[in-house]
Amino acid sequence: MLNRILSTALCCTLAVSFACAQSVNKLTRAEKKEGWQLLFDGKTSKGWRGAFSKEFPKHGWVVENGTLTGKLQGGGESARAGDIITEKKYKDFELVFDWKLDSGGNSGVKYFILEPAVKPEKNASLIGYEYQLIDDAHYIYQGKPLGPKFKTASIYEVVAADKPDVKVGGWHTSRIRVKNNLIEHWLDGKKVLEVDRKSDRFIKGVADGKFRDHPGFATIREGHILLQDHGHGVSFRNVKIRE
Repeated sequence: MLNRILSTALCCTLAVSFACAQSVNKLTRAEKKEGWQLLFDGKTSKGWRGAFSKEFPKHGWVVENGTLTGKLQGGGESARAGDIITEKKYKDFELVFDWKLDSGGNSGVKYFILEPAVKPEKNASLIGYEYQLIDDAHYIYQGKPLGPKFKTASIYEVVAADKPDVKVGGWHTSRIRVKNNLIEHWLDGKKVLEVDRKSDRFIKGVADGKFRDHPGFATIREGHILLQDHGHGVSFRNVKIRE
């Protein structure tokens, strides 16, 4: 009897593991019915290209083991392989993605990205709203620990997320919801940020930071989605969107 119970338990465990493995980079019937689409199929770079390029980068970003991974080094912003962006632009949407960041690392998922016709002379990440991904507790910025607006799940340098420091090295799940002027950021199933772009909080956040020098930043309505090259190892999977 005991052997039968153990055997049954093992089969159940394997079944659950198999089901979980099968669910990576795949949509359920319910998700398809609700209008979700994969932005990463787990096998190819289809749907993505390099910023200021018609092609996917030939080095730095790789598709392996069901992940879209940046094997990036040096800590520079858009300095090695460059950012990658979706071929399509998005307006009102809900974006979900799993991510894993190396210890001490820095990256981000940006949206409402507008690609200038002329590439800037200096290496720089494209301007847009950024769902920050960073080693909250250990990353040092300009010789100091990170302030709230620079930590994971914040709208980088604009609005701080309300959450404890995130431990990197393992997988996390994030969600971005944008409808008209309302923005929500979620982390591991919890809403950690909600802001209206017409609110004083958002307008002041823009005015107090570097984005005040970018006309129209507070009212961008449509753009590409971007995965950032910030010179640190980062991986993504289960990237899906619903317009």
